[in-house]
Amino acid sequence: MVLSRFSTIFAACLAAIASTNIAAETIQEAVDATLKQNPEVLAEANRRYSVDKTVDQAKAGYYPRVDLTLGIGYERTKNPATRPDHESLNRGEAEIKATQMLYDGFATKSAVEQSQAQADAAGYDVTDKAETIGLNTVQSYLDVLKRQQLLEETQESLEQHEKIFDKIKLRTEAGVGNRSDLDQTTGRVALAEANLRSTEGNLQDAKTRYQRLVGHAPESLTDPGKSCCDTAPAAVEDALQMAYRQHPSLWAAMAQHEASLAQEEGAKAPFHPQVNAELSTRADNNLDGTRGHEKEAQAMIRMDYNLLNGGADKARIEETKYLSEQAKQNAEIIKRNVDRDVRLAWINVETLSRRLPILEQRKIAAEKTRDAYFEQFNVGRRTLLDLLDTENELLTARNDYTNAYYDHIYACYWLSETMGRLMESLSVEAPEAAIVVAQPETTESPQ
Repeated sequence: MVLSRFSTIFAACLAAIASTNIAAETIQEAVDATLKQNPEVLAEANRRYSVDKTVDQAKAGYYPRVDLTLGIGYERTKNPATRPDHESLNRGEAEIKATQMLYDGFATKSAVEQSQAQADAAGYDVTDKAETIGLNTVQSYLDVLKRQQLLEETQESLEQHEKIFDKIKLRTEAGVGNRSDLDQTTGRVALAEANLRSTEGNLQDAKTRYQRLVGHAPESLTDPGKSCCDTAPAAVEDALQMAYRQHPSLWAAMAQHEASLAQEEGAKAPFHPQVNAELSTRADNNLDGTRGHEKEAQAMIRMDYNLLNGGADKARIEETKYLSEQAKQNAEIIKRNVDRDVRLAWINVETLSRRLPILEQRKIAAEKTRDAYFEQFNVGRRTLLDLLDTENELLTARNDYTNAYYDHIYACYWLSETMGRLMESLSVEAPEAAIVVAQPETTESPQ
C-alpha cells in the first residue's frame, strides 16, 4: 500500500514537471506560426510573386529584340532566270535582326502600368488574406481556451452533483431519505455526466480546428486578456475612417481599378502607328535558282499603320471602358462591405462590454446562492429540488459568462481586422509577399 501510494505521488510529480517544461504558446505566437506555414497564405503569396513577373514581361517592350534565323535545304526553281529549264540547288540562309520599338501608341507604357497595378493589388491581397487567416487563428485559439474553461466548469458541476448524490444515498440507506430523491439525483448526475461528455467532444473539435490552421496541436495556451479592447478607437466613426485609410481589400480594389484604367489607355494604341528601328544583316547561298553567295545589311526605320480592322479596335476600347467601370463599382462594393463589418464588430464589442459586468454579477450571485442553499439543505430549510436547481443555475451562469468573456475578446480582434490592423495589434510581422498599408497618420485614404 505504501509503495503504491509512493508510485502514485512520484508519477504525479513527473507529470507536473513535464507540464512545466511545455512552453506556453501566446496568441501572437500562434498567429505568427500560422502565417508562416498556412497553405492559403502561401498560395496567395505565390500568386503575388507570379504577378510580379508580368511587370518584367511588360517592360521587355522597351528593350530591343534580336532574332537569329538559320536555314538549309533543297530548292527546285523555275523562273525567268532559269527558263526554259529549272534549277535544283542546295539553299542556305542566315539572318540576324535587331528591332527597337520607337513608338507604339503608348501600348508598352500602358501594359507596364497595368501589370504594376495588378502586382500591387496582389500584394494587398496577401495582406488581406493574412488578416483573414490571422483572425481565424485568433478565433480558434480563443475557442480552445473557452472550451477548456467550459470543461472545467462542467467537471466541477458533475463533482457537485456526485457529492449531493452521495449525501442522498447515505440518507436513503439510513432510512431518513426518500427513494424518489435518490432517483431524482441519479438522473441529475447522469445529465451532468452527459453534459461533460458533450463538452469534451466540443473541446476536441476546437483542438482539431486549431491544428488545421496553426499546423500543430494546441499546447498550454494562455489567456490574452483584453489588451486588444483597450486599444479600440473611441467611436465607430474613428474606426470607419481608419478602415477607409488602411484596409488592404480597399487598396487592392483601387489598384485593380488603376489597372483597368491603364488597360483602357492601352486599348487606344492600335489607332497610332507602330514605329520601329531595325538593323539586320544576312548571308544566303543559291537563292531563287541563282548560284552564288549573297550578302545584305540594312538599317531601317519602319512604320506600320493599320487603316482598317473592321471596327474591332473601337469595340475593344468600349469593352475596356465597361471593365474600368466594373472595377470602380467593385471597389464601392468592397467599401460598403468594410463599412458593414466595422459597424457589426463595433456593435459586438459595445454589447458584450455592457453584458460582461452583468453576467459576472449573476455568476457571483449564483455561487453565493449555491453555497447558501447547500448549508440550508443540510439543516432542512431547502428541498433537494432547490439544491439541484441552483447547481444547474450556477453552471448556466458560469457558462454564459465564459462564453461572453471570450466572445468579447474575439470581437475586439475582429474590430481590428475590419480596420485592417489585426497584425499590427498583435505585433505580428506580415508575410514577405504582403504590401502593408502605411499608418493612417501618414497615408491618404483611397478615393
